[in-house]
Amino acid sequence: MNTRLKVTVSLFAIAALLIWGCSNEANRDEPVMTTTDGTNSTSSAAAEAGKRGNALLRVILAVPDAGSADVFADESKTFTDVSYKSVTPYKEVSEELSNFRVEPAGNESAPPLAENSESLEKGYHYTAVVLPGENNEGPILRIISDDITPPSVGKAEVRVIHASPDAGEIDLYAKEEDHMLFDGVYFQTAASYTEVDPMNITLELRPEGQQNTLLMVPNARFEAGKIYTIIIMGRAKGSPRLEATIVEDQLVGNIYCARDEMTILNGDTIGFRPL
Repeated sequence: MNTRLKVTVSLFAIAALLIWGCSNEANRDEPVMTTTDGTNSTSSAAAEAGKRGNALLRVILAVPDAGSADVFADESKTFTDVSYKSVTPYKEVSEELSNFRVEPAGNESAPPLAENSESLEKGYHYTAVVLPGENNEGPILRIISDDITPPSVGKAEVRVIHASPDAGEIDLYAKEEDHMLFDGVYFQTAASYTEVDPMNITLELRPEGQQNTLLMVPNARFEAGKIYTIIIMGRAKGSPRLEATIVEDQLVGNIYCARDEMTILNGDTIGFRPL
């Protein structure tokens, strides 16, 4: 193998490692800033939490009539007095924890509202969502994996969590463009992240496959480089009314990542564009 080829192969190997590092959430060394309803919180960097053997967990309580709740990770009360529609900051929890339960706030003698057993991986982010049950059954607890890695250059990432017990399957549109962002999202599920162009729009929620509107969300803004979770909560009929909470996550700091912007310069140099 000639020297020039060896150098090129080596540079591609380095690029592959950098791409893997950028796409692997647990290797990120930037803190994550979360914004909900104008309130900010900042969590530890994934790599730092991973070194301590911890994952990062937050809680969303999406059950209208559950009152406030405490959330336990094994026997540790990790989140206290979580109220309806609130989104807690991320907290570090041991990856060895696997049993989670939700109890009425301040009342440990009461039966749990919901329980779940889930294995977490160190250095990764998760959202525990307390969801209404089906057919008037009790709440359930779902642990959803969050992918806090940068979207492609010039893009935002968006997903939807459906927590309305009577809205049926839903479609989500960018109203101004009549462009469907998500279709056929089931109750109690989280649609996968999808990349979108930056936009400032009105979101329109419709019953799956229909044209009538269940909910309008004006002034929804998706910015490049940020990651969004839209939680649909409340009731299409009755109280509390149907509404959407938008959670914005972003990595904080100088974020560089090897993506398809990588170029070979003069056969022996790799250039990377900052995100």
